[in-house]
Amino acid sequence: MKIIIAGDGETGTHIANILSVEGQDVVLIGSDREHLAGLEAVSNFITFDGSPLSRSNLLECGVNSANLFVAVTPDENANLVACQIAKDCGAERCVARVDNSEYEAPADSAMFRRFGVDMTIYSDKLAAEEAYRFIENSWAVDRFELHNGALVVVGVRMNAGGSMCGKQLQQISGNPRLFHVVAIKRGDSMIIPRGSDVLRQDDIVYFALTEDNCRILPPLCGQSTISVRKIMITGAGRVTENLLEMLGHRYQVTVIDPDADRCDYIASRFDNVVVVNTKANDITALTDEGIDSCDIFLSLTGSSEKNIVACMVAREHGVPRTAARIEELQYIDEAESLSIDRIINKKILNSGKIMAMLFDKDMSATRRLTFGQAEVADIVAKQGAKITSATLAELKLPRDITVGGVIRGNRGFFAEGRTQILPGDHVVIFYSPGALNKVSRYFN
Repeated sequence: MKIIIAGDGETGTHIANILSVEGQDVVLIGSDREHLAGLEAVSNFITFDGSPLSRSNLLECGVNSANLFVAVTPDENANLVACQIAKDCGAERCVARVDNSEYEAPADSAMFRRFGVDMTIYSDKLAAEEAYRFIENSWAVDRFELHNGALVVVGVRMNAGGSMCGKQLQQISGNPRLFHVVAIKRGDSMIIPRGSDVLRQDDIVYFALTEDNCRILPPLCGQSTISVRKIMITGAGRVTENLLEMLGHRYQVTVIDPDADRCDYIASRFDNVVVVNTKANDITALTDEGIDSCDIFLSLTGSSEKNIVACMVAREHGVPRTAARIEELQYIDEAESLSIDRIINKKILNSGKIMAMLFDKDMSATRRLTFGQAEVADIVAKQGAKITSATLAELKLPRDITVGGVIRGNRGFFAEGRTQILPGDHVVIFYSPGALNKVSRYFN
């Protein structure tokens, strides 16, 4: 596919790198000439010094033959206008990043589609949804629902006390079969597993299973469950604002932020939330506000460094579960080694939404796992596609691709070697970066 990305900041650059690894034809438009020259010297995509609001610049980039146009500049209005110009020039599908929550409303989304914006991405809401999933399932490193919950993908860290720790996968398959291990993150590597693979301590193991069976995972992986009542959040920005809307009145929530105006705004909107105007590193204030009795600590400020430190402080005060918003990708491995339970990165969340566009309407959902080291996708099997031509055992899928499950109608079930995919099935596929073209050959 030919893909044009407007915005040479961290988000645009990250998306361009991901798509180019998957073999897509990518052009990145930006205004920082020196930055673009450096990118082109080390990356597998083309850069263009120009404006996405210039019709002539877009045409020079080939927007008239683009399959996908993505606008992720810091200016949401520029993103929306750029998409309209790109669509008028002939781009097939256009995506804009926005910062206004109202633009995600059905009425506004329909209006934007009429003007050529096929999809808007509201990053702060995506991050808030990630934080909400963590609160609801704090024992999990990651969680992803497929096809309205017919199947669930859950990532869990393996502790020494887990009954599966140290065992081969072929030793733990039960009857009836309640889950399917679809991926293992071990250090910096992602493993698409086979029956002979052994689950080790500190592995992050990804399971595909039904919602009803999620409760069996914590003891199998040596994880404890907690009853969440009290939550402390540092940062009163839009991510926190969106999260508080989702939480409602079900928890005791304290929000801490040094910006007095922002504190006043949050306090006026959420009368059930305690808002404290102080710095996140004010240990005395944190203690006074009850950090020692918190069940979950979320650090959602705009500073990755401060969020990491705040979670370390929370751990020192005995908070059982912590999550941090970390935007700098180079900090993620370090944060993971410090036992931060959940890391929230808007770039990775954005790229997952963009990846869903690559299969047009045949991919209903996609997700980047464990910081971009693997993809999970819910893809519809077409009539005549290679994936429907034989059983999975007979197809002999490549080593970097595995089928996690199948959703037929509204029922989800696990895939085995004897499973035959039928046209119209939603197939849950796991694949390593760079294997998208292989997946495409099986489904198109």
